[in-house]
Amino acid sequence: MPAEPEHVPVTPTRDRRFNLERRRRVAELSVEEMRRELLTSEVTCLPNRRAFEEAGPCLAVALSDLDGLKALNQYGYAVGDAILRAKAIALTDAGLDAYHDKGDEFLCRGNDAVDLEARLECARTVLRNRSIFVLLANGITLRIRGADFSYGVGITLEDAETRLRSQKAEREARSELARGHLCRISVSVEELDGEVLHSDRAFGAVTSVTV
Repeated sequence: MPAEPEHVPVTPTRDRRFNLERRRRVAELSVEEMRRELLTSEVTCLPNRRAFEEAGPCLAVALSDLDGLKALNQYGYAVGDAILRAKAIALTDAGLDAYHDKGDEFLCRGNDAVDLEARLECARTVLRNRSIFVLLANGITLRIRGADFSYGVGITLEDAETRLRSQKAEREARSELARGHLCRISVSVEELDGEVLHSDRAFGAVTSVTV
């Protein structure tokens, strides 16, 4: 009886090359450029949690997280990253001093809680009404619309986190939000000319993102 063929793992050559190129680029950075790298989120290009902490105290802070990121990641983590970038842009468009903490969590600083909340609501409106297009390897475009987030505003991060949990509970009660589900977020797969081919299916790997 012939022996079972030995399983040979496939080496991710492209990823290895990317990591080598990134290490080479980092090695060539100046001290100031390296400091900027350390204070910047690689996914969203916003300042990160370390930058938030180094910015010092403020009168009002906000903590927010994205709706349905786990459900969106079923299409590939790069799709989730595209939504995170879209949220980062919406926060910036609303004039917020925004920071990407980790995963789907973002922080914002302000001098007035009322103004901070108004700007966050503005950012939610911007994001909900924005179509996010992700170009797939086979030439199909994935379109996401209705992305949204919950937030809490307080004097301290602990206060903001408590208010975030409260808002999420209220939105869940109104069926606007459910763990692991897209709820009001729509996902469609369409040709570049806009003809919808399928809904709620993923094809191939993401090669580029247009927001």
